[in-house]
Amino acid sequence: MKMQYQKFEGYNTFIHQHPVVISIPHSGIWIPPEMKTKLKKDLILPNSDWYLPDFYDFLREQQYTVLINPVNRYVIDVNRDRIREGDSYKTNLIYTHTIQDDKMYEVLPNDEEIQERIDNFYLPYHQRLEQLLAEKKKHFPKVYLLDLHSFGLNFGADILLGSSFGTSCSDEFLKKMEQLCSDQGFSVKCNQEYAGGYITRHYGRQGLGYEALQIELWYGAYIEKREFGKEELPRIQGGFYKDARERMGRVFETLMQL
Repeated sequence: MKMQYQKFEGYNTFIHQHPVVISIPHSGIWIPPEMKTKLKKDLILPNSDWYLPDFYDFLREQQYTVLINPVNRYVIDVNRDRIREGDSYKTNLIYTHTIQDDKMYEVLPNDEEIQERIDNFYLPYHQRLEQLLAEKKKHFPKVYLLDLHSFGLNFGADILLGSSFGTSCSDEFLKKMEQLCSDQGFSVKCNQEYAGGYITRHYGRQGLGYEALQIELWYGAYIEKREFGKEELPRIQGGFYKDARERMGRVFETLMQL
């Protein structure tokens, strides 16, 4: 049975008001029904960068170009290199265990299924992202890719910025974003814990005029001020969420003016 296809979401893809492309690769929740039949019963799939498309929806009105992956990272992780090493989710496109190390499958996907996921979900996402960056480059001498994520563990900061230790974007841009976030009351760490994933490393080609920065937002800074465990779609504390969203909106509004 051929796996169902799920189209990517995006907006302002033909608008070039800003030299910025924004990627949201890990917030999708869609899983093919063919895969669901092979998962363990009552499996919880945690840490899917919850609610980011809604949280960052202000980017639409601000005229930013945004690409959103609706496919769950547990189907295939578009923020990984195609080289597969060991069993860790950190080094594989296709996870066999959740991020919290629970076994996922009653029946593991075979090589044909893995290739089908690569062809249907992984390659098209990167092809589309490459297209958006190339199109943006026709209008601006320098283009910035912002890769948006969120995380559950408390690392002592609301936001973790990753420039792959200075290789994917300039220190100048990194410090600029750090200051903008700090000005809105977010605590920030740079190149710690999450210094940048595959997307940041792969597309941050400064010599060609592309800078890429990974932005990780702590769950406890926008969903609710508490500890997070093994859960899907955690409940939102409305006022807390709205306040964080408004402050982040001002970060991107100010970035447009620089």
